[in-house]
Amino acid sequence: MKDLMFFDANCRVGDFGNANPGVKELLSDMDYYGVDKALVRHNGIPKAPLSTNQEIARMLREEDPDQRLTGVWCILPNSCDEIPEPDEFFRQMKENRIGAITLSPFEHRYQPRRIVIGKIMDAAAERKVPVLLDAFAGQWDKLYDFLEIFPKNTFIYAENWGKWGSDRNIRPLLETYENFYFEIARYWVPEGVRGLAEKYGAERILYGTNFPAGNQGNGMLQLKHSGLDDESIAKIAGKNLERILKGAEL
Repeated sequence: MKDLMFFDANCRVGDFGNANPGVKELLSDMDYYGVDKALVRHNGIPKAPLSTNQEIARMLREEDPDQRLTGVWCILPNSCDEIPEPDEFFRQMKENRIGAITLSPFEHRYQPRRIVIGKIMDAAAERKVPVLLDAFAGQWDKLYDFLEIFPKNTFIYAENWGKWGSDRNIRPLLETYENFYFEIARYWVPEGVRGLAEKYGAERILYGTNFPAGNQGNGMLQLKHSGLDDESIAKIAGKNLERILKGAEL
C-alpha cells in the first residue's frame, strides 16, 4: 500500500479548551501512518466560527510549510454581515489555502434554509466548492431536508459518529444526489466499503479517519482488505478528494 496516495477527508486540529492536538501532531501522525495530505477543520468551529476560521488559516500558513494540509472554513448567514459577500469570501479562501466549507447551524442558532444561507450555498454550488456535512451527524431528517433544499451542491458526509448501522439512511443519498460523497471513518460494516463502491462507484467514497479520535491506520486496513481492485482503492484513498478539491473554482 506504500505506493498509494492517502488524502484524509476528516481531520480536526486546534486547542479550544480541550487540549486537542494541533498541526504539528497531525503531521506527525500522518508521517507515522503514511498519509500524504489531509483536509482539516478547527475543533472550535461550533463555539467560535469566525476566530477559528482565522486560526486555521494562520496554522496552515505558519505550521505547514510543505502545504500538505487544506483548510475548511465555516459559513454563517450573510444577513448578519459576519462573513463577506460570496465573491470576496471565496477569494479569501483561495488566498489562505482553504478548499472546503462547513456549517454548524444548530450551534450557531440559525435555520439551514434557502432564505438564510441560500446566497453562499448557491455560490458554492456554482463554484463546485465542497461542503462538509458534519453538523448533521445522526440527524437524518434534517440532513434529508437540507439536501432537498440544496441539491446542486457538492457534499461530503464527513462526521464523527453515526455511520455504523445507517445504510438505509446513507444509500438513498448516494442514489439520489450525484455530488454526494461518503467518507468512511467509523463506517465499521463488514464488506461495507466494497458494497458501496460496487453499487454507487468508487468515485463516491473517500478515505477519512476522524483524527484525533480516530486512528489513521484503521481506514487503511479497511481499504486494504475491502476486496476492491487496485484502481478503486487508489480512488478512495486519495484521488477522489484530490479531484474534488482541484475541481473547485475559487
